[in-house]
Amino acid sequence: MIWTGLIALVVAVACGWLARHSNNRAQVMERTETLPVAELRALHSAAAQAAGDGVFRYRCEIVGRALPHKDGALRSQLGGLECVWHQHKITRRYEETYRDGRKRRTSNEVVSRHTSSTAFFVEDATGKMVIHPGEHPVTGAEKTVDRFDPHTSSGGNRLQIGPIGLDLGGGDGTIGYRHEEWIVRPGSRFYVNGEAGDGNGRLAIGAPAEGGVFVMSPKSEEELLRGENRNVMLFGSGAGVLALTGIVLLVLGIIR
Repeated sequence: MIWTGLIALVVAVACGWLARHSNNRAQVMERTETLPVAELRALHSAAAQAAGDGVFRYRCEIVGRALPHKDGALRSQLGGLECVWHQHKITRRYEETYRDGRKRRTSNEVVSRHTSSTAFFVEDATGKMVIHPGEHPVTGAEKTVDRFDPHTSSGGNRLQIGPIGLDLGGGDGTIGYRHEEWIVRPGSRFYVNGEAGDGNGRLAIGAPAEGGVFVMSPKSEEELLRGENRNVMLFGSGAGVLALTGIVLLVLGIIR
């Protein structure tokens, strides 16, 4: 009973952290001003005239269409689809023995994960802005691949992704592999909340230099806020219930 109480408290702490994380993202989005690209460029120009190039930093959000950067559209690595951003994950599902071989359980292992970091544009009615995604996720990106391939000993354990050959592992216990991929298609409506800066010699929006909230999504700000506020309510309620349950179980375990 004591151990169950401790586990409940640990999960309560995790739920509390998630609620706080969602609340922070929601507050940042609510406080940040949405700017037309032309207005953001005017702010940068004024700052550069006053203080010089390379020092401009300004939190903002823009909304427009996602467009490929100068080298053209990307191709997703699993589906081969045209996009401006993509991410994939391959998960090996396998059975393993534990407790001296007396029991078996199913486990998962991520054997490949990749997020594109190529810059792209977001264009509104007033102009284009360069977006540097880094290796950050896109919230609500379109899922275009979700399949499970059973493992066969004759099928081999090697996956070719473009010029890269990937050893997926396998052998005894492997059940199969789940392939998942997400993309942002050219022309998709796109929302970005981050930090505009010219530290690389050209004005662009990316993750804040000193850390903090960075949101990219084909969803609207209103949809994102509803999702974050829902997470705050669910995780916050879960944290309270689990914390109370954990304390009760600890007390009962101690006094018995």
